[in-house]
Amino acid sequence: MHKYIFLFAFLLIQTGCGSPDGNTWLIRTSTDSISVSEVGNIWKQLDQSARMRFLAKDNPVGDFITALGGKTMITAEIDNENYLHSQYIQSMKNCWIINSAFIAYSDTLSSYVLSSITDTDLSHYGELLGSIVWYSSPVTGSAGPARLPDLPWNLAFALDSIAPGSHVEVDGVMYTLDSIEISSQEMVDATLADTSTFNTFARSSLAESRSIRNLDSLKREVMETFQMDSNAVAAYCLQRESVDSSTELASWNGGSISAGEFHGIADFASMGHPGNPQSFSWVSHNLQNQARLSFVADLYAAEFPQGYTSFTPGAEAFALDQASELLFQVNVADAVQFSDSLVYQAYLQMDSVPQLPETRVFESVMVPGGILEEAIALMSDENSLVEIGYPGYTEFLDPGNEFLSRPVVQHELPYEIDLALFAMEESSHEWSRPVEVEEDLFVFFRLVEIIPPQAASFEQVEATIRRNLRIHLEEQRTMDWMCELEAIHEFQVNHGILSDLPTDPAGWSEL
Repeated sequence: MHKYIFLFAFLLIQTGCGSPDGNTWLIRTSTDSISVSEVGNIWKQLDQSARMRFLAKDNPVGDFITALGGKTMITAEIDNENYLHSQYIQSMKNCWIINSAFIAYSDTLSSYVLSSITDTDLSHYGELLGSIVWYSSPVTGSAGPARLPDLPWNLAFALDSIAPGSHVEVDGVMYTLDSIEISSQEMVDATLADTSTFNTFARSSLAESRSIRNLDSLKREVMETFQMDSNAVAAYCLQRESVDSSTELASWNGGSISAGEFHGIADFASMGHPGNPQSFSWVSHNLQNQARLSFVADLYAAEFPQGYTSFTPGAEAFALDQASELLFQVNVADAVQFSDSLVYQAYLQMDSVPQLPETRVFESVMVPGGILEEAIALMSDENSLVEIGYPGYTEFLDPGNEFLSRPVVQHELPYEIDLALFAMEESSHEWSRPVEVEEDLFVFFRLVEIIPPQAASFEQVEATIRRNLRIHLEEQRTMDWMCELEAIHEFQVNHGILSDLPTDPAGWSEL
């Protein structure tokens, strides 16, 4: 598939090329030429894991040259299509820099805060150790649970001086202590007795809480000037491609985000977790988050300009990576189309139809520990348990049923339920003894049906066939596309000199 060309090419993205030394060319296109020594330098600059991926192949040198040639043509295509300078790729590149700067600022802040912790801080931490509080105020709203010594000292000691339900004023703000939990004095004394462990824990906890407070303060600062165009965001969620890319979705003191820029921001945010650009709340959250990240990144750039500049090579490599994927999407993935009939034909042509394992259907009821004995007393009556008023095992319920499960295979079920259910005889429909699946939560279950192993129907394997068919067609299209690029770019490899070169490409740089 495209990984053959792209994965290896991505490994080379950050390596660049050495200065021309006039040596014999090894790779050549209509617009570029790479000499033997340059190829050797690129090989030497690969990290060990990247080099081993080639060495694991039957023809490492040939695969390396193919990947390097592919990278050369792909880079040329990216330049021809102006992908790197497109708003989408630039937006994703900017996201990469902003996130890197935010992490660097957070790490720098944590180091500074850690170094500023005093013996007095440790003493105060020990005095308040073991107290967990829930509190509220017009500024914080409802907050907690929070370790009391992790709060600012004036607030922590103020809350420590009042009873739950009471109020206290700190720095002009009225706070209410909603609830407090205090560990046993024996546990606190045991923790304090190990001075080294306590000091390490206290320093780490204080550094984390103070860093978070400082970052939260910066986030609140940018949110004071943050404005979002709700109508524009609603239109973006409805159909983002129809919204003019220059439409401003949000702005704050120091920055703004247009619809075109948010395309890249949304896709960047979705790389770690699935995103939903059709959701108003998701878009709103990510607009605010991007404003906060940008604000902190600008602070880092102002305070540590050299550190900020150091992100440039990584950002450029990331942008080239994304541009390459976009190029593949347009020229390969989007070009592969196939009909439902072709999927069904692939099913009919299978050498053997997959066999599905035995599955079982069961009925279940989940009850809390508080009524466990009452529920056990009802086990002898087939209907009483389902009438007790508690739901079935939610994770396995058949859609539309309150107590009946979908067909399940043995390995899906939690330990003890799987063994008991799959040991039951088909004639057995009695309730099994309850199994605790969570703390103080028990499941009663009984066998309803045994579905023996059987050949999979088309519907049961359609998704797998469709996925495999796409992979196969994309592999074919990738090879065809690379042949097209070779013709367009007049790609050549100087095969005639390979036999005269050292077997290790690292030695080529010295020729």
